Amino acid sequence: MLYVWYLSILLSALSLVIMLLLIGRRVLHERRGTAGADQRRLLLTALIAFTENRDREALKTALLAVPARVAIDAGFEFISLLRGEEHDELLSAFNECGLPTLVGTQLEKGNGAERIHAAEMLAALRSEDAVANLLSALDRDRSREVRIAVAIALCDIGALPPLVITLRKIGVAGQRSRRVIELFRRFPSKRFDELEDYGSREDAVPFIRAAAIDALARNGGFRFGEFFARAAGDPSPEVAAAALRALGLTGHANAPAILAKAMENGGWDVRADAADAAGRLGLFELAAPLAQLMDDEAWTVRYAAANALRSLGQQGEQVLREIAASEVSRRQRTASLILAEGPAA
Repeated sequence: MLYVWYLSILLSALSLVIMLLLIGRRVLHERRGTAGADQRRLLLTALIAFTENRDREALKTALLAVPARVAIDAGFEFISLLRGEEHDELLSAFNECGLPTLVGTQLEKGNGAERIHAAEMLAALRSEDAVANLLSALDRDRSREVRIAVAIALCDIGALPPLVITLRKIGVAGQRSRRVIELFRRFPSKRFDELEDYGSREDAVPFIRAAAIDALARNGGFRFGEFFARAAGDPSPEVAAAALRALGLTGHANAPAILAKAMENGGWDVRADAADAAGRLGLFELAAPLAQLMDDEAWTVRYAAANALRSLGQQGEQVLREIAASEVSRRQRTASLILAEGPAA
């Protein structure tokens, strides 16, 4: 019985100690947060003052008076608000004050989020060592997401290695990061041929090929129409669907035939994107196959087909009304739903 009492007292004391530690940790965290906010406010005040008096020594003193993390975060946020001469002068001041060195250290030794932020900051600072630091991180960093952020930064400053080399360094096995799409969308127009070449490779990862097609459709325009037309018949449903979306944005002389064939594809995403492209291009000659797709087993396909018909104007809506007035079925219910949503936006 005495043992039970001793154990209870011990557990109570242990609970009290743990509670005190948690309270102390909370207080310390709040104090650090308050101190960080004060440091950030002082630095932002110094940055605003610099835009008025151009006193680089005062700015340097303010930068060195706060932790590197605060200097990098506040500096990056402030510089993104400036344009023109003020932006350029602040960049020069940051470089003279040694901020790129702090950012380079964070790129090498920070946690994942800090390293991504450092890559973005190096691209903004455009210091002499920025390219070297970023290329080193692209080679060595252990995180794929950080390597993608580094590649985006290199792309922004015009120093990205050839696409094939870049993707090999990033790693393409199992690649599904949405930031690869962002990287491709930032590609300079003079390097679009690299995207086309990679998008044409049947041995490449379908997701990356689709991302390349998406970027070309958004930024390359009509000049890649033939490429999109060929890719629409690709064995990979993901690539074919991306090509069909591209055709919906750019158009093509053979679009009706290409889309009609795609509507018979075994992949539901291919059929859905073919229907959506037909609606975007206003191809009323595809009203019949679109009406057939409204009986598709996949709800996404049925909805895309019905929405495409609604996008074709009065003639398309008439087809929907005829289907909605027919016997109860999947296509009839889909037509009724689309009509109930009102006219196309």
